[in-house]
Amino acid sequence: MKFQYLVLPGAAVALAALTLAPAETEAFTTIGGKLGMSQRDVRVFNNFTSAGSNNNTAQTADWPGYDGVELAMWKAGGEWASEPHGGTGTGDPTQSILGSGGANFDITWQGNATGIGGTNDNIISQIAGGAGGVLAFTETPINNGWRIRFYQNWNWADGPGSIGFNQIDLQGVGCHEYGHALGLGHSTSPGATMGASASGNAVSDRSINGDDKAGVQSIYSLIDPGKKPHITSVAGAGQPYIISGTQFDAIGNEVWFTQAAMGGSGDAIKVTGLDSNGTSITVFAPAGAGPGDMLVRKTTVSGPKGLSNAFPVDPEVCSGSVVTYCTAGTSANGCTALISGTGAPSASSGSPFTVDVTGVDAGKDGLLFFGTNGRQANSWGSGTSYQCATPPVKRTGLQIGNGTPGACDGTFSLDFNAWMAAHPAKAPVPGTLVNMQTWYRDPFNTSNQTTSLSDA
Repeated sequence: MKFQYLVLPGAAVALAALTLAPAETEAFTTIGGKLGMSQRDVRVFNNFTSAGSNNNTAQTADWPGYDGVELAMWKAGGEWASEPHGGTGTGDPTQSILGSGGANFDITWQGNATGIGGTNDNIISQIAGGAGGVLAFTETPINNGWRIRFYQNWNWADGPGSIGFNQIDLQGVGCHEYGHALGLGHSTSPGATMGASASGNAVSDRSINGDDKAGVQSIYSLIDPGKKPHITSVAGAGQPYIISGTQFDAIGNEVWFTQAAMGGSGDAIKVTGLDSNGTSITVFAPAGAGPGDMLVRKTTVSGPKGLSNAFPVDPEVCSGSVVTYCTAGTSANGCTALISGTGAPSASSGSPFTVDVTGVDAGKDGLLFFGTNGRQANSWGSGTSYQCATPPVKRTGLQIGNGTPGACDGTFSLDFNAWMAAHPAKAPVPGTLVNMQTWYRDPFNTSNQTTSLSDA
């Protein structure tokens, strides 16, 4: 195991003499290796004990859901992005545009870890004690991930504005250490964040300079605007989100979200297989998504060129109530089946939770199906219906059609609480957000499907 570390200015000369060869020109250095697309995550185990580490309790819409050490480290990683965070780069009092360096490494912020993790788990945490003038270190090699440790003995401060003269800035040091995680060594360029020693109290190290940018781009390539997806705006609160931008694929797009829960493996919460007209994607916030960042991945392009800039979002959290969404298809007979629910969904409840579907093409058989992987709005063949529950899905039993022939008065009904009690192997885990929809036969439909779907 090797370490890349940052020291106070007083210790820099001795350390440089031991670790760096004399440089004839001012330039970045690299340590070998690079992070793959599965190593974009950043998490924090907040075991920091310094009095100033978690002073900041003010959250901001530009960086939703986090404060203290977590917010400082999220911003530290975000500074290395391909463009300003959220399009504007606002939310950091010490710099007008965070992420303006255009270094081209977009992270997926994944919130809190439940421990310090292993050397490849991409987690930032505190370590007890100290090591002379060393402030923090990054464990390498980085090909399969990294781990960053901050020594406890320093008087750390989380900002977000200016800090005391006797404090050390978490965000600035975090920005430097994340540069090591990306594959950079120390730089001899004046003012570089990757200098071998902290600049003063390290607040100025929050913002990378041109040498830092050149170093990262030497590893991860230049930005390719002709291929790289770009988010310009996000509308809605997750029910659904409308993502506007450029360079989205026609099919197969992914949208990455920050996890809502602590722990996890660092993997983003993803919605996959999304269609686009090239400039717009509609996506419903999936179960497990929380405040943080959204990114678009186009799977037809490998590496950084296939991952968009990060955009802050704060998805709505389900309150346990029943909400209808999506658009019902229209059958060949002009019918639109509408779904509704009455009662409280609970597998342990003795009371019913009744799902009713009205407006079905009379006499047509159908069934209700559900999923637990969030919402979507993908075309159901070439007709007017949309599959609104993200696969994989589970089906309930077939129901026989009823109603007046030729009319739109057919109905289906299901006590989902009773169904869950009778089918425990298929029942969703308690606390899971369930998305349910109706499928019914529509043999004269002119699309390439002979079925239609309700709303959800």
